[in-house]
Amino acid sequence: MIKRLIPCLIILNLIYTSMALSSEFDELDKPPEGAHEGQILLGAFFAFGWPKGQLIDAENDFLKDSYYTFDSSISKSLEVSHQSYALGISAEYMPVNHFGAQLRLRRTYIVQSTTFGSEYENWKGYLYRDIAFYLGTAIHATTRKSWDFVFIPFIGYSMAKYNATPVAKKILQNYDPVNPEKYSGDMSRESNGLSYGAELNCSIYFTGGLYISMGAEWIRNKLKFDRGFDLTNPQTNRRYSGSSGTIDTYSVIITAGYAFSN
Repeated sequence: MIKRLIPCLIILNLIYTSMALSSEFDELDKPPEGAHEGQILLGAFFAFGWPKGQLIDAENDFLKDSYYTFDSSISKSLEVSHQSYALGISAEYMPVNHFGAQLRLRRTYIVQSTTFGSEYENWKGYLYRDIAFYLGTAIHATTRKSWDFVFIPFIGYSMAKYNATPVAKKILQNYDPVNPEKYSGDMSRESNGLSYGAELNCSIYFTGGLYISMGAEWIRNKLKFDRGFDLTNPQTNRRYSGSSGTIDTYSVIITAGYAFSN
């Protein structure tokens, strides 16, 4: 008898639980508010992309015509690729419909890696790292709709650390045993200064204030070092030309957060 009642009790319990949940979260049946005047949006973002610019070109030029010989006596051209990763938080206040003031804090990494392929050993190193603060104007295409296109030009200040030729340092440093001083010295520099860029995204708002956005981002960092780099490639005698310059980062950016009214 008791065994026959157990399935009935389980079914009744599930029905009661579902009724309780539906009554407790009736507000979730309301449509999303979307962006509008007086709203505050708090979010966290992650971006991944591809850096370009004068300093990236300097890294590639320095390694041009270089090679690396593996233990199997196979030699491969020494080329590198660059990827950028960033994470941070953002806060926006909309004093009027369609326009908002946004503040964001961002941490960026640029990784340099060899391109020998998955069958061979590869080397990686941090080329660039920074912490930056940005202030921007968010221009919203719609108000009080579940979707929105947002354009955000911004300007800020970055505190960066640059490590020249991180992969070459690991591979070529001991290439010339007769003259090891050819590739040595301090390769780390700091640069603080202006940074600016823009983001274009599509935002989707959900009931309860949650939102998710996905878009494209461009950021330019102008780096000025207090002194240049005294570096020579021991294989090609090429001099390192990156005494200062720009890094342009093109990224895909994903943001998730919460929007609530003031």
